[in-house]
Order: sequence, then structure tokens, then C-alpha cells
Amino acid sequence: MKKYLLVTVIFILSRFVYAADPLTSSFDFLRVDFNPRTAAMGNAFTTLRGDVASIAVNPAGMAYSTDKHYSFNYTNYLLDVNGGMAAYSQKFENIGILSAAIIYIDYGDFKETNTSAVETGATFGANDIALMVGWADKFEKNFSYGVNVKYVFSKIQDYTASAFALDFGLIWEASFEKDLFFAFSLQNVGSNVEYYDKVKEDLPLSMRLGASKILEHLPLEISASITDLNLDADSFADRLSRFSVGGEFRLSETLRLRLGYDNRLHRDLKAIEENEFGGLSGGLGIYIGDFRFDYSYSNYNLIGNTHRFGIRGSINP
Repeated sequence: MKKYLLVTVIFILSRFVYAADPLTSSFDFLRVDFNPRTAAMGNAFTTLRGDVASIAVNPAGMAYSTDKHYSFNYTNYLLDVNGGMAAYSQKFENIGILSAAIIYIDYGDFKETNTSAVETGATFGANDIALMVGWADKFEKNFSYGVNVKYVFSKIQDYTASAFALDFGLIWEASFEKDLFFAFSLQNVGSNVEYYDKVKEDLPLSMRLGASKILEHLPLEISASITDLNLDADSFADRLSRFSVGGEFRLSETLRLRLGYDNRLHRDLKAIEENEFGGLSGGLGIYIGDFRFDYSYSNYNLIGNTHRFGIRGSINP
């Protein structure tokens, strides 16, 4: 039954793979990674497993969860923009892993002007929010899958927009090599329901492939990912240039060091300013009992820097 359901979901989602135009997509905050663990690794950890935050990265990763998990993340984003995510997951026998999450971003206050660009003295705000419910399970020994349903809402002054969307993910644990994982994710399949001034826009659809390997003689999991495979490119090499790589070093039982590099972000930032450090990221994970504290730093050159903080814990029966 799970196989038939999986094939049906893949068929439905594949109808939308090339439907979105990135120049006219709405709810672009859905592209932002609010998880300090994956952000520190250059957003390359598509095979993230057993971490409640994987609901926003690749929902198939939730199939590796065993306990009740929760996570709270905060992001100090660019230009005084702030956001975060809260998530919870729980395993149910004969059903799988059910999870829920809320993502928000606040753009702060803006000065209102009239049609002549003269300030009126009033201010207004803008914010986005996404509510997600996910389901993940394993249908074969080495295969896991996950599906999210989410409601997205945006408000600028008195104008609002909303949409429903789906995420889908797969993770395959290779049978020919120990601790080698491959992943596929398709996110933000959907369209606006309510529009700003009746303008219909597609969501920022993104298709991603990734892989990771836990090294046998080194306490390191190295990962790589190619993003936005659904978007047009001038050549195959240009499509492959949208890659990111990262690694998580296990320095001790309580400490993890994470480093990452996003090549597409590096190229985009270099076009603005000649700087070799754009697209680099790093962070730490500190394990204390059932808790994990995360921090990440991402470099955006002249645009600014981004700091992310998170806490994850489990509720054991």
C-alpha cells in the first residue's frame, strides 16, 4: 500500500516540476534555511536524518526519528530582518512519524509614503508565516520518504496573500557502502489561493539532490547538494554549479564543529563585491544530556552576516 501511495505522490508532484518561474515566484522566505545545523553546513545537508528540523529540509529525514523531539530556532537575518522556526515530531506505531512546524519571518517597520514618495508620518509592517504538518516512514529497509502539507500566509500593511503547498522527500541508505546516503527533495509545490491585489504568482519551487557519507576512520560526515535543478540553465555545467558542500566533525561526545560552502551564493555575492569569503558558513553544536544547542554564522559580504541559534531536545517516555 505504501508503494502505491508513494508512486501516486511522485506522479502528482512531477506535474509541477517545471511550472514555476523564479522571476515571478512569491513567498520567497520559503527558501531561507532557519536551521543553524544545516545552515552551518552550507545548506548541503539534504540527507539530514532523525532531526526534527528536517521537516523543513527533507521530510524523509523524519523517518529516522524514534523519540518525541522538539526544536526552537531563531535567525537574526539580513537588514534587521528576524525569523525562526518551532517544530515537534512523534512516532506512532503502524502510522509512522508525524511532525508539525511553524516558520515565521518579520521584516520590521517601514515608513509609509504617498504616490509622490512623500512620507506621511505613518509606518507599516510586513511578515510571513508558514504552518506545516508532515508524515514520514520507511517502506523498504533502506528507503524512507516524507510528505509535508503547509499553509503559507503573508501580510504587507493591509494587503494579504496565502497559499497551500506540498513538500516531498526521499532518502536511500546505500546497500553497497556503509553509512552512505542519497537524498531527493521537492519543495513548495503549489500556488496562491489569495493574492496581493489579485496578482497570481507561483511559489518558489525547488528540486534538490544530495548525498552524504560518514567516514569510517574519521569522525566526520561530509555532505554535498545541488539545488534548484528545476530551474533553467545555460548549460549542464551551469546547473551543476549550484552546489554546496559541508561537513560535521564530531570532536567529542558533547561538541560538533560544522563548516560549509555555497557556491551559487558565492558567485552571486562576488558579482556585487570582489570578496573570496562570501558563501562560507560555520557553526557549533553542543550536546548536554537530551539537549543540543546550535549556532551558525553565514557570510554575505557587504550585505551583512547572519546568525542562527537553536535548541533541540527529546522527551523520552
